[in-house]
Amino acid sequence: MGHCVSLADLLNEVAEALEPLAAEVDDLTVYPYWADEPSPPALDVYPGTPFQAGAGFGAGNNQVFLTVRARVAMADPGAAQATLVRLLDPDDPASVEVALSAVDGMAIAEGGVSGFTVYADDAPVQERLLGCEWRVTTFL
Repeated sequence: MGHCVSLADLLNEVAEALEPLAAEVDDLTVYPYWADEPSPPALDVYPGTPFQAGAGFGAGNNQVFLTVRARVAMADPGAAQATLVRLLDPDDPASVEVALSAVDGMAIAEGGVSGFTVYADDAPVQERLLGCEWRVTTFL
C-alpha cells in the first residue's frame, strides 16, 4: 500500500516528476519545498494542510497530502493566465496533473485543484503573483 520513502524523498520525487514541464513552460523553476520568494513562473511542493490522515500504524500506512503550487508574475496578465491554463489543462503537454502521474501512488485528492488565486505575500518588492494549487495524496 505504502510509498515507503521519507517525506523529504517524496517531495524531491514530486519535484523531479515536474521538472520535464520546464521544456514546455519557458523559465519554469521547480522547488521541492515551499518557495518563499520564487522566481516565476514557478512550481513548489510542500506538505499540505491538513498534512496527514492516519490510516494505520507504521510506514506505508499514513495517508499524506501535499500541495503543488504554481505561481506566475503579473507583468503581462494575459500571458500569466495562459501559462496557468496550460498547467491546469490535463490535455496540454504542460499539465501538472499528467506529470504527477509519474509518481507511484500519487493521486489528486478530493476537491484538489484550485482556480486562480492571488499571492501578494510571496513576491519580492510587493509584486503580486497569480497562481493555482493541486492538493495531492499518497501513502508514506
